[in-house]
Amino acid sequence: MSTVIPEDKELKYKEIKKVLALTMALSLVAPANVFAAEVQMPADNNLVIETPEQQPQTPEEPEIPQEPEIPQEPEKPQEPETPEQPETPETPEAPEEVQKETPQQYEQRTGYKLPEGYHYVLDGEGYVTFNEDGTVKIEADQPEAPLQETPEQYEQRTGYQLPEGHHYILDENGYVTFNEDGTVKIEADTVDETPSQETPEQYEKRTGYQLPEGYHYVLDESGYVILLDNGSPKIAADDPEAPSNNEELVQQQEIIEAPTIIEDFRFWTVARKYAFANDKINIYEEMTEEARSVGTLAKKGVCYILKEEEDGWLYVESGNVRGFVKADSVVTGEDAQKILERYQKEARSLAARFNEEYKGIEGVASTAEETVPYRENKAFLYLRATVNQTVVDKEYALTTASLLNIREDKNTESRIIGTLEKNSLCYVLADEEEDWVYIESGDVRGFVSKEYLNMEETVQEEVTEKGEDTYTLAKEEIKPEENEACYYTLTSVKSGVPGGQLRSSVVEFASQFIGNPYVWGGTSLTEGADCSGFVQSIFKEYGYELPRVAADQAQYGTKIPVEDAQPGDLIFYAKDGYVYHVVIYAGDGKTVEAMGKDYGIVQGNLNTKNAVWAVRVLEDELVSYGGGDIAEVNATSDMYGENLGNFKLTYYCSCELCCDVETGITATGTPVVEGRTIAVDPKVIPYGTQVIINGHVFTAEDCGGAIKGNRIDIYVNDHDRANALGMNYADVYLVK
Repeated sequence: MSTVIPEDKELKYKEIKKVLALTMALSLVAPANVFAAEVQMPADNNLVIETPEQQPQTPEEPEIPQEPEIPQEPEKPQEPETPEQPETPETPEAPEEVQKETPQQYEQRTGYKLPEGYHYVLDGEGYVTFNEDGTVKIEADQPEAPLQETPEQYEQRTGYQLPEGHHYILDENGYVTFNEDGTVKIEADTVDETPSQETPEQYEKRTGYQLPEGYHYVLDESGYVILLDNGSPKIAADDPEAPSNNEELVQQQEIIEAPTIIEDFRFWTVARKYAFANDKINIYEEMTEEARSVGTLAKKGVCYILKEEEDGWLYVESGNVRGFVKADSVVTGEDAQKILERYQKEARSLAARFNEEYKGIEGVASTAEETVPYRENKAFLYLRATVNQTVVDKEYALTTASLLNIREDKNTESRIIGTLEKNSLCYVLADEEEDWVYIESGDVRGFVSKEYLNMEETVQEEVTEKGEDTYTLAKEEIKPEENEACYYTLTSVKSGVPGGQLRSSVVEFASQFIGNPYVWGGTSLTEGADCSGFVQSIFKEYGYELPRVAADQAQYGTKIPVEDAQPGDLIFYAKDGYVYHVVIYAGDGKTVEAMGKDYGIVQGNLNTKNAVWAVRVLEDELVSYGGGDIAEVNATSDMYGENLGNFKLTYYCSCELCCDVETGITATGTPVVEGRTIAVDPKVIPYGTQVIINGHVFTAEDCGGAIKGNRIDIYVNDHDRANALGMNYADVYLVK
């Protein structure tokens, strides 16, 4: 094997051959690696060098100099052609693997579920095929079936149920027909002429309406009631000179819009439910392990379950951290109770050693370490509930500046979120020893400079003597939900009541229309409405579509006994088995209702004689146990039954100090609810019995080791209040 060398390099080549010959001679004494290294030197000239002995008979030997072709490892630069490793992304020509998947393999790999009524488009080998966007190709089993279905086939396929009094519009072959939007065509069995063919008696029986005193129906020539455009009957006054409408009254009424319900900044206290970490775990900002970790919890560290999600996640609170953990990463139930008992024993032992009061396991059991400040933690406001006490004692302060700004943070550069006039009242919640004090006034929470507050003891005496209502409160500059300072602490001078805000809002909103006229058949809150029209219009403002007449409204929502009604519930009156009236319950035996022509919309008293049942439209979540006043009277005089005697009354909460178990579940399996739950001796008062204590109805749902004989333990939401309420005695009555 030889190489053709250009003439201009021949001389240089001869010199190289001399050097090479000398080198090979020295190779007998030089190490092999030295020789190899030197042989590589001329490789830059791309020469294939023959052996110095140049024996053409054995041309293979030039392969020794061809070792320099090994230095053609400049092809290693082709390793940088590993930039052609984009071809490895072409290994995700696993599409070609995908194109060789059966439907079963595809579904197993992707979790895809084939919609009912569809099939895969397969290739010749029975493998699934794909669209350009990578989704699997599918087709309807019977593309034209909807045009060729009988009513029975259509209903079986879709689950559709034909409304009462309607029929399908069929084609000439007896198949259902469709509207442009794909819905099936239907029409009423009879043209809606029946209302025009009803006698007054028939109309009243169907609708539940009662003709107002002093009025009569306007009838057609056949003696049937005439209906107005709004569906109400046409009526006229018996006395031609009497006013036939309420226009003059309406003109005096202010048009009021429904209030906007905002999320209150206040948190409500819930019963504790313990969980302990299996190992060191992360607490996540969202329900995915890909989310940011907002805190960590050590092995056997304690957290409290605020909410159990359906997909295996728990929303928890631990120390200053709130977020999500996988349910299988923590110990719950009976196993958690065993760990709790060990911590309790240790904590009680420590308290006794240092002659201190036992205050629970925190301090012995570790809590979560915060890795993200609470203001930056989106999970912090996922649920406005906490296991910690939120309501604090009022510490008064009065402003001394002519106009004091309330700031979102502890500096004058932060946003103004409210203002206080001179001598306005606020409550100090935190940082009273610092230059900037955290305060609450009305619905405004934020920071003010301490130098402009009078916090002397004389202020406490003054406010107590004059009363809080005599002082002005902060003026709001931004909405609470936009104010980050609202969540500086979870404490407030007000208690949060789950469901209570909406309930009170409904009652308050309805009450604004008191004094407006009653108009039979009307649905206007300002121009006049009847009882069911009033209720329908009120609830419509809150997103509830109630039926038009009282008899139908009585079947809507959840039926409950009248005595269990709460503000915002509906109560129905009936006579001879016929529902004739509906009212909105306002609490304390009061109602808001459209009473009649002579009264209009009024605040009335509950008619216990004719009230047959209540309906709950506004459902409360049981995850939250309210903070209502347990002393509130809700029992009417006709509810008092047998006097069971005089009982010793004490108070408890669901904390481990009171119960040793913090599940928030009673002995009968119900969640504890303040204002409802009492613990009894079941030998004296059987479980499920309703009793009246100081005018309030309670239910016997729980028991306790110390609850024996004539003793009752009344549930409240927090430990401090349970201690503060102490012990007293009262007569206990059975509810009839």
